[in-house]
Amino acid sequence: MKRFVYITILGAALAMPGAMTADDLNKEITVEKDIVPQEREASRLNRLPQLSLSPVQAKKLSWTDRAIAAPVTNDISVLAPASYAASIARSPYRGYIDLGYFPAMQLGLSAGYRFIDSDATRLGAWLQYDGSQYKRENVLGNKLSYRDHSGALGLSLTNDFEDIGTLKARLSYGMSTFNFPTLEDKGLSQSTNRVDFGLGWHSTLGAFSYNIGLDYNYFGFSKAVNDELPGLKALNENTARLSLGGLYSFDEFNNVGLDLTGAVNGVNDFAGIGSHTFAYIQASPYYLNRGKNYSVRLGIEFDYIKGLENKTRIYPDVRLDWSPSSSFALYARFYGGNPNLNSASELFDQNHYINPSMSFGPSWDKYTGRLGFIVGPFAGASFEIWGGYGKVSSLPLPALVDENTSISAMGYYATFNMTSVNYGIAFNYTYRDLAKLRLSYEGAPQDIDKGYALWLDRARNVFDATVTVTPVKALDLELAYRLRSGRSVYALDLSEENPFDHIAYTKVGLGNAGSLDFGAAYRITPQFSVWARGENLLNGKWQEVYGIPNKGITGLIGIGYKF
Repeated sequence: MKRFVYITILGAALAMPGAMTADDLNKEITVEKDIVPQEREASRLNRLPQLSLSPVQAKKLSWTDRAIAAPVTNDISVLAPASYAASIARSPYRGYIDLGYFPAMQLGLSAGYRFIDSDATRLGAWLQYDGSQYKRENVLGNKLSYRDHSGALGLSLTNDFEDIGTLKARLSYGMSTFNFPTLEDKGLSQSTNRVDFGLGWHSTLGAFSYNIGLDYNYFGFSKAVNDELPGLKALNENTARLSLGGLYSFDEFNNVGLDLTGAVNGVNDFAGIGSHTFAYIQASPYYLNRGKNYSVRLGIEFDYIKGLENKTRIYPDVRLDWSPSSSFALYARFYGGNPNLNSASELFDQNHYINPSMSFGPSWDKYTGRLGFIVGPFAGASFEIWGGYGKVSSLPLPALVDENTSISAMGYYATFNMTSVNYGIAFNYTYRDLAKLRLSYEGAPQDIDKGYALWLDRARNVFDATVTVTPVKALDLELAYRLRSGRSVYALDLSEENPFDHIAYTKVGLGNAGSLDFGAAYRITPQFSVWARGENLLNGKWQEVYGIPNKGITGLIGIGYKF
């Protein structure tokens, strides 16, 4: 059955995340959480194996060069640095290397070394490589070869000026090479280049703290898509972002703050049309009141967006956290804005199979409301319930032009005004330091203009069961089963006389993605460890994106060494 909706066709690709990221020696996070509720990032299927870290309880973290893993989401209020864990000893190791391999060809390498490692200055270098080559049948039954190799190297600097502030800088270069397949053959060879630069400053002057950040990114493809459309060239872009933030504390409870962000994306050759620029400016003043068992933030967001249309908008930004006891916590959010440039580099980070000749304008939230609470723990057990509802404008999502032709697999997107809804429930149980169990379910409606905006595969149901066991102190074991059902993409019929007014569509399934994963890590010495991880051990078949099959059984077996 076909229906009609109003959308705008642009073109790019389905987003899937990479599995490993370049790891700096300095993992530095500034987070202040006043309430205990576990706030969860949206997650998508990984294309390559990765080692999963156990969830970390919410803590107040300061600027530090000590590696502390913590989940950070947009629902957390980022405040001034606070003193935390000052008694933790500095790591005696300056360098690390992790290397893993799995046949026929899965390879991952991560390494780094800190050349300067004093109390005031840390200067380090890092490198990262991820590669895979495999053969797999696609949706038409054609067995094709797929290859995807990515590498990056960089420098990072942190310098603490006593009683003044902290300066941070980073510089990196990355390159990827892969084949861009169609449904019938392996397609053309493609490559990308990128340069990332960042500079940041943070300081506290009495009751006032502030931060300044500058980021720059260059990203470009080597070839245009092999398409019958004339005049297409390879896309390249320059993206810059400037952020300013300040917080003034009147007393222990009352604070006022202001966040300012400006971002611009200059794109060369938008489908042969030429150069163009997308940009936004965001200003967010707020009042923050923090008590022993609660936190209230009342703010307003002002946005100016330069895109396909230029407009200024005003949105609320209200956040509430309440924890009347150690066994109950509740949080609520109501906000809008949050503009996103949807740059090609961001899309490519999630999935390499994007259209290398097309770009996007900004998207934003009209409004979003979220509510959640956690009960427990009671004797190691706890429950979580959460949900959200909102409206998103100009959101790029995967789309097909015609599901029966090869051009459908060339990374096309369309932009949608979407109703974003999701809800979920989870059960957690911890038995001393020996075992942890987590069972969770998340759901969302599904239609061409309804779903959960962060799930680009438009899944209806997501189930996750994970058991982590530590039978002895040096050994960690994890067994997990993850299922994403109802995954789909929509094929658009452009044969209408005026296709941008009314477009018929048909839903096309991507297959349920069910993956049984197992991981193990054993620390032979404090410096040396061995680890292994296998994913999709039942060898399930589904499409990562339309026309691109999953890799079957994958994994990494490797070693880790600190020196």
